[in-house]
Amino acid sequence: MSHAPAGAEKPVLECTFDEPPENQPGNDAPKNKYEKLESRIAELEGLLRQKDHGSETSASPSIPALSSYDDLRPPNEAASAQSRISHNGSPEISIVSSAARAASGMGLGGDLGMDMVWSHWPPNLPGAELLKHLVDAFFVFQPHARRLFHYSTFMACLALPPSHPKFPSVPVLHGICAVGALFTAAVSSPPPLRFEDVSPEEIFAQRRRLREDRPDTFAEIQARFAKEAANELEYLGRDLVQVLQTNILLCWYYWPSTSPSYICSELHHNFSLISNLAGPSYSSILHILCVFSVVPAAKSVVEDETRRNAFWFAYAIERQYGFSNAWALSMDDQDISQLLPVREDQFERGILVPPKERQWAHTPGLLRNHTDGQVDPFILYMKACVLMSKVKTFNLRFRAKHFAGEDASSAPSPYIDEPIDPRRSQAFVDLDQIASNFLALLPPDFKDPIQNDVVDSTLFSAIAMIHVSNIVLHEPHADVRRAGCISALKMLTAARAVIDMVYAVWSTSFNISLFEPFMSFCFFLAGRVFARFYQAAVEQNSMEQMSTLSAEFNIVRTACEQMGNRHRIAACFAKMMDDLIVKAQGSSIINERPT
Repeated sequence: MSHAPAGAEKPVLECTFDEPPENQPGNDAPKNKYEKLESRIAELEGLLRQKDHGSETSASPSIPALSSYDDLRPPNEAASAQSRISHNGSPEISIVSSAARAASGMGLGGDLGMDMVWSHWPPNLPGAELLKHLVDAFFVFQPHARRLFHYSTFMACLALPPSHPKFPSVPVLHGICAVGALFTAAVSSPPPLRFEDVSPEEIFAQRRRLREDRPDTFAEIQARFAKEAANELEYLGRDLVQVLQTNILLCWYYWPSTSPSYICSELHHNFSLISNLAGPSYSSILHILCVFSVVPAAKSVVEDETRRNAFWFAYAIERQYGFSNAWALSMDDQDISQLLPVREDQFERGILVPPKERQWAHTPGLLRNHTDGQVDPFILYMKACVLMSKVKTFNLRFRAKHFAGEDASSAPSPYIDEPIDPRRSQAFVDLDQIASNFLALLPPDFKDPIQNDVVDSTLFSAIAMIHVSNIVLHEPHADVRRAGCISALKMLTAARAVIDMVYAVWSTSFNISLFEPFMSFCFFLAGRVFARFYQAAVEQNSMEQMSTLSAEFNIVRTACEQMGNRHRIAACFAKMMDDLIVKAQGSSIINERPT
């Protein structure tokens, strides 16, 4: 138009406008863009901190890295020479920080040299540097940490700002701090118990706590914060899976700290949450009562399997704790319809394993058959818990079922006046066969928990649970004064198998106090068996048997004592074993210890 000749008529200008673009389904919403920017900024800041850490030295004091087991040894552990045995996984300790950075793409603060402090840091959490130290200790030394949480996912979320929606739930972090404190000297944990002031069988921890003239330790404070924060979220119906994980962490803390009343409270919460978190596998033929879940469906295989693992941990803790007392269990095995966990490598890589290739809790022959490709120490650990549950349930319900006339629990007697013998019932025969043959039916690669001087603590605990299941099944029927008693023989054989396991772990560099607290009860059960046989030997004045049984008793008693350097509950069991042997013979045996 600027080149039109003079006098030419110019056309009327028409303005056109582009149509505003509509949001396509694939476009990111502004909120998602902001989250991505925050994550990217966090990654860049982490890379800068890693770069600066090599050239600059922070003037602020730092917590020592987990370079050796001695750095994590609690102060009271120095009294025992055996307890100085290093953890045979210690090479992992020196690389755990770099492994976390590799998994998450950044570190929380280099090698614990934290120069930056996030804004809006949760007020009751320890500083980021100490938190990272406790998280490292938790994942290195807690036997089941990497099954309760997906390690790489958790560490990636922990590297995010606290305001980020994927940052770990605050009660979970408090719980990890409480449990992690059991494995490091950087913070304070409850001191050893003084049995001059309290009975080892005291179940109300607060009574004992009132007698202890001391301030609350770091671990106790963090456990209290975890419980309060979890209760608040539960009341609001938020982060319920994380609430369940927190309750499991609190069980892992309260049990070794000898707090049975707290354990009962957490177990109640666990199974209340489990019933409310029920997925599609829990169903009823009564359609009026619709089954629904109070949490959204899992978004990934990892999230789905993490929830399933949390269920099985709640189950295992309740079964183990119930195995050590005479109280009824919270949930019947017949009400449990759940897939068994996947293998550890499948869980870490997020591999989908369809249900048809896995076993369910109600699969016939669950404890006799092991699906090819779906066997690992953790799966066997849960199967061992199922066996303990069956033994506990049989002992608890036999009389009621027998007098109710149930066929499987009927124990025929040739004479009317003869006492009822549960061993004659078909239910006992079937259970005895399962318990006796469990280890023989294991795949060859899973029969020995120690390979090349490396202890698989999960498999070790699973095998120990099989032995104590045999003990508890036969203990009520064993006549230790009669030479031909089959139950007495099976009970003694199982107790001596526990001794063999203790000798095997002593032959390695593994620190026995790193076992889960239930192992101390296994040692106590074996010691109780030897105390019964020792009493019979004293009555018969059999010096040879007394000498043998005395040595065997002291082996498991020493193992329990070594666990007591870290777990107060183990110290209680060791004191109870002393009381047992004092009743049987006197105190002379107590001063003898195996070399």
